[in-house]
Amino acid sequence: MVEVRPDILARLPHQPPFRFISRLEQFNAGESGRAVWVVTGEEDFLKGHFPQRPLVPGVLIGEALAQLAGVVGLAPDESTVPVEGRLAQIDLRFFAAVTPPAEVVLHATVNRALGGLCQCEVGAEVDDEIVARGTLVVAAGEGEKS
Repeated sequence: MVEVRPDILARLPHQPPFRFISRLEQFNAGESGRAVWVVTGEEDFLKGHFPQRPLVPGVLIGEALAQLAGVVGLAPDESTVPVEGRLAQIDLRFFAAVTPPAEVVLHATVNRALGGLCQCEVGAEVDDEIVARGTLVVAAGEGEKS
């Protein structure tokens, strides 16, 4: 495992306001990673998502997990820019809602990689409570248009 460097996040193709990784805490290229998404409650998407009791949309938790999986699974090594990729498949189960403010801890572990595909076990938790868990597949490159 390497010391976490801020430049790894800078190499993500996603930038604010659509980058949902606030900090990368652990990074082992091709194997696993841990990150945190800090949700303050001031984000624009919360203004219309259950405005009386704002909830972080599950689809954005899935996107945050996909961003982490892409960094972990598509980086050839710790010193190389991750290959640009896309989400190919997602299977998540949600166990609890996330209400801001919150620090969403994200985990991604590579299960297998084949060619340009990488399957990861992923999970998200808040205050040590699992809020989402599942698998997703990220694919290197932009993919074919049908």
